Order: sequence, then structure tokens, then C-alpha cells
Amino acid sequence: MSTAAEKKKIVHIAKVTGIHGMEKHLLALLPRLNSPAHEINFLILTDPRHPVADYRALLAQRGVITHTSTIRHDIDPACFVRLVQYLRDVRPALVHTHLMHGDMYGIPAAKLAGIPCIISSKHNDDAFRQHGFLRLVNYALNRNITRAITISEWIRTFTHTVERVPLDMLQTIYYGIEPPQPATERAIVRTKLGIGRDEIVLGIIARLVAQKGHRYLIEAFTKALQQNQNLRLLIVGSGELENDLKARVQKSGLEKAVLFTGYRSDTADLLNAIDIFIHPSLWEGFGLSVLEAMAMGKPVIATRVSALPELIEDTVSGFLVEPKDPDALAAMITLLAGSLVLQKQIGEQARQRCRKQFSVERMVEATRDLYGDVLASSSGRPS
Repeated sequence: MSTAAEKKKIVHIAKVTGIHGMEKHLLALLPRLNSPAHEINFLILTDPRHPVADYRALLAQRGVITHTSTIRHDIDPACFVRLVQYLRDVRPALVHTHLMHGDMYGIPAAKLAGIPCIISSKHNDDAFRQHGFLRLVNYALNRNITRAITISEWIRTFTHTVERVPLDMLQTIYYGIEPPQPATERAIVRTKLGIGRDEIVLGIIARLVAQKGHRYLIEAFTKALQQNQNLRLLIVGSGELENDLKARVQKSGLEKAVLFTGYRSDTADLLNAIDIFIHPSLWEGFGLSVLEAMAMGKPVIATRVSALPELIEDTVSGFLVEPKDPDALAAMITLLAGSLVLQKQIGEQARQRCRKQFSVERMVEATRDLYGDVLASSSGRPS
């Protein structure tokens, strides 16, 4: 049996500006990776404009050791120097990086610090990764990693095709969803939000950015409302498009039917209040909010892009429509809103699929196994 003295330190590195998909993923994963064999540390790259004290507090409550290093620009040499020194001081057996800034700083810093094992998690298929210069940057970075985790088969194919990582270095480990948290009584939440008992609530929980397709949802909702005046739309989240989206709602005369809540942390309460979850993304590395809705038995309408078809069996555990197609989205909203029986049927199928295919236990076990394989090699990836 491993003793405390034999624990291997593992350092995760990522830039954090809020609590979104990747951050929620690490909240579920990192505490469970702590074990008699592994001590988990999380080095958070922080932007002074986006404090992360609340996130660090959540991690601390779950027993995760965190450290921070300020990153003031995309290219910040001072931050890189601090990161190299931190890794030299801590001397982890393995460094695990996440997202673009985590890779850009963490991978070369780990190499300079002499860390033998480096894993990179690939979380998204961002369009910028396909640009010529960044393709070269990622190709160079990936030549220095031991293995890569992709969070979906779509991302595995993308990483192999675009970033030229060999398939045998890529392992798909799906996000695992924690059991739903106890939620405030549905009627109480709806009353606080000003939603009537008989109104049918569509909900989206996502950053207000172009990727998430809010503009197409607003167009679709305008059309669906003409067929069913009992609909309400709940838009949860904050982001750069907030003013633009509010202007679109006002221009369409939808102020009384659409509610913007801003960023909210009470996800379980909000999901309990809605009837149908909408996720009209233009691309999506995974779609953790979709799984959160499915876990609570909510029927989901999402777009047929990227990894979303891996989460939803179309017409069985949810519905898929083409992206940027408000007419198709409106038609599906109208269909689902018109049948409580269908809502319950699809929602229950979603709940069961989530339990079977996307458990936290599966995610943690697969990650531990990968760490074991990588650490068993004294030199990491053969050169």
C-alpha cells in the first residue's frame, strides 16, 4: 500500500476567468483524484479583471491545493518565469494542462523544469485552433506531451486532423456529471423569477458569446411564440453579447416573454424551474450544461454539431436540429412544448442515458488509469 511519503504530486494548470464547463469539470474531477497515491495541486493562471476567489474556495472545500499566478496578457513572460520556478520548487511527477493558455505556458514550463510526464486535455474545437499560426503553435506544443485526453470522439478526431497528434497518443475520456444537487422547490423558484404556474419555460444556460447561438434561439422563440403564447424564455449567463442580445429581444417586442438572469450559480434551481432545455451552439467540444439538464430529467433540444450527437440520441434522449436554423428550432420547440407526455418521456430517457454513460466514477477511473500508465514510464513519451 502506498504511504504518504510515496505520494506522487500531480499539478494541473489552466487559466480560469469564471466557472464554466472546464472549471465545473475540474471541480468534479480533481477532488476525486486525490488518493494515497496522488496529491493533486492546481496552478490557476488568473486575470486581475476576473477574480477567482469563489472558485478557489470551492476547490479548497473539496480538499484541492491551489496556487495562483497572475497572467496579464496572452503573452506574459513574467508569468512564464514564475511558472517554471514553481514547477522546479514543487517537482511534480506529472503536469496536466488544460485549454490554450494552460498548454502555452504549462507544456514548455514543464519541459524546462525537467518534468518527465506531461498530459494535455483537449476541451474544445475552437475555430481559432484552425488558423495557420496557431496550428503550428499547437503542433509544436503537442510534440512535447506524453499523452492527450480528448473529452469527446469529435475532439479526438479534430485534434488528430488539425493539430496532428497521433491517434495512439489520444484517449477519449468523457466528462462525468455529478448527481444533481438538491434543488429549491420548483414553484418557489418560478415565483421568484416571475414565471406563472402554467407557463412553459424554455431555458439556456451558457456564456453570452457567439459560439452558443443565442441569436438563433431568439429568432426561433419569436416564431414559436406565435404558435404558443404560453412560452417563456430564460437566458442564464453573462458575456460580451449581453447588450446585443437584449437589444434583439427589445426590437422583437419580447421583453415580457424573455428573462435575462445574468450569471447564476444555482444551476440546479434554475433547471428545476424550466421545462425544456435549449442548446443551439455553433460548435461544442462537449456540452456539460446539456448533461446537467439531462441528469435532471429535462428534455433537450440541441444542434447537430461537434460532440453533441455523442451526448444525445436524436428522438430518443433529446432532439437535434441543424445549427443556424431558427425555423427548424422553432418547429421542434413547438412540437415538444405541445406535449407534456413527450417532455416526460424524453426527459426520463435523458436521465437514464446520463447515469449509464456519463458518470463521474467512469471519468475518474479512466483518468487514474491513464496516470498510472504514464507514470509507469520513467521517461514519459519516448523521443
